[in-house]
Amino acid sequence: MGELILLGDIGGTNSRFALVERGATAPRAVRHYKNADFPSFQAAIEAYVADVGERPQAGVVAIAGPVAGETVGPTNMARFRFRPPELTAALGFSRLDVINDFEAVARALPHLAREELQVIGGVEAGAPGGNVAVLGPGTGLGVGALVRGGGRWTAVPSEGGHAEIGAPDGDWARAHEIIRRRVGRVSGEHVLSGPGLERIDAALRELAGDARRLEAAEIGPLALSGSDPVAREAADLFLDYLARFSGDVALMFAAKGGIFLYGGVVQKLSPLIDPARFRAAFEAKSPLEPFLRPIPVHLITSPTPGLAGCAAAAADW
Repeated sequence: MGELILLGDIGGTNSRFALVERGATAPRAVRHYKNADFPSFQAAIEAYVADVGERPQAGVVAIAGPVAGETVGPTNMARFRFRPPELTAALGFSRLDVINDFEAVARALPHLAREELQVIGGVEAGAPGGNVAVLGPGTGLGVGALVRGGGRWTAVPSEGGHAEIGAPDGDWARAHEIIRRRVGRVSGEHVLSGPGLERIDAALRELAGDARRLEAAEIGPLALSGSDPVAREAADLFLDYLARFSGDVALMFAAKGGIFLYGGVVQKLSPLIDPARFRAAFEAKSPLEPFLRPIPVHLITSPTPGLAGCAAAAADW
């Protein structure tokens, strides 16, 4: 057996771990943990190693935040921040690479099976070898890309989720203005995330004279059941933001190979996506509609693409 490598995908709420033998790209022994259950990232890793009963010798971990400076970790999880050299030594690893979480998901895109993807709209396939990009609403909004150059793929990490997002049309512009008054400049993450869904719902309730403030975990089921008209409208506005921002990301990265959507919020709300309406909002980027029209949009249904991306990164060692 070759070198055993730990794979980690650390979000703002949950961490996922797996193992892979060096050179392989299929993670095994996948486990999910709630970050709230651990005082530190090291403690979560040690709990996983104890659970699976195998000792890795190296690791690749993806974090929901920028990989810069001496201390890294999830942007929204201060106690999980760590110094990579110190953690490498504490775990007894020969090597520990840290990458952005959506760089990891981008690296996974060539390895996803067809059954792990759901087409949104009628465009099935993009340009062969064309750049691809991924964005994902979860605790925050991650954005990453895979670009082709010199005959090989290069993963591009990004903080594109913090780029500004434009106001929607019609009555929804009033809800956008309420959000702007509360947060200032409205970024993609301000509306395309779990907290973002809560902001959208709260703004629409204010317009409807409803003083309730619901959490994302409540809004989604109400929208899916159709039992609360405001929650359903909040989901529709969320998906409008998502379609328009996806078009922006496609332009940013010239993603002729396709746009991929991932994240707990969009996966849960996906039954409410109207494919024709989504495509129309995605392509409405005058004068570049012809550029966007042949670009496919896929929903990633795999629960752990970040781990597959970490395995792909380790395979390049």
